[in-house]
Amino acid sequence: MTKKVKVYKTIGDYVALVMFAEDVVEILNILQRSLNKGEEDVEDAIRMINYFDTFYNIMKKKFKEYLTPKKNVSDIIRKRVLIDKIKLIKIDETRMVEVILDRSISLDEVLEILVSNNIEVEKA
Repeated sequence: MTKKVKVYKTIGDYVALVMFAEDVVEILNILQRSLNKGEEDVEDAIRMINYFDTFYNIMKKKFKEYLTPKKNVSDIIRKRVLIDKIKLIKIDETRMVEVILDRSISLDEVLEILVSNNIEVEKA
């Protein structure tokens, strides 16, 4: 089955990706390799996604809409951060993840990488 990603820009000019939770890790790894960005932030986001139910419950309990992965200060200074924040979404039994990428990453870059890796892209 091909992976599907919905891609759009948010109000603050961030690139956002929405996809099924089971596809996120592979897509983040593709973006990380292609853009040569993200270390601790990607690892922490993957940890949150792997323990989806636990972090989803924490998110709801604390009335948070988004979770922010840990970022290394030196990565922030060198503009090597990939993920700004993530949102865990549950609709019935379907698990979705919204990933907000760092502002330094352009929509065109992301679209090019996803398409070149045979990922179906829905642009919103």
